[in-house]
Amino acid sequence: MTKRSNELFDHVALLNEFNKAASLAEVPGWPCEVVPERLYAPHKQPHLPHGYGAVYVFSLCASYGLTVAAGPGAVLKVGKAGAQSNPRFYSQHYTQSAGSTLAKSLLKNQVLCPLLGTQHLTTSTVKSWMMQNLDRTHYFVPAAEAEVRSALEIFIRAHVGSIFEGA
Repeated sequence: MTKRSNELFDHVALLNEFNKAASLAEVPGWPCEVVPERLYAPHKQPHLPHGYGAVYVFSLCASYGLTVAAGPGAVLKVGKAGAQSNPRFYSQHYTQSAGSTLAKSLLKNQVLCPLLGTQHLTTSTVKSWMMQNLDRTHYFVPAAEAEVRSALEIFIRAHVGSIFEGA
């Protein structure tokens, strides 16, 4: 299988593009403060800052991505969490404790093992694998701006793709 030449997306440039698009589209609540953050692998589980929701992106880190067909920067999941959803943001994606989590998708979709190099994952190893091999990118949006958060999630997914959306 040939490696794709994915690159880590520029999370700040993407936010600048969203700024233009949201202004043109007159997204309710826009403009507002959006704070970007990238946690490179290995990462620790982050908490939502008080008063903010978030759009989050899980992607293969550069070093691991070079070893698998999906390639560095391949985006596995784009999602959002409201200000009252810290468990979703902090921990649920690392487990199978909720309906649609990244851990559950990784374990369930074995057909993607050759692409992602995940054939060895189990319920007891998926969390540590995610923390060691995935970068997390966040866009913190004020809690009151739910429409901005939704528009930003769609905008980011359209620009970076997402292997497990809806899986």
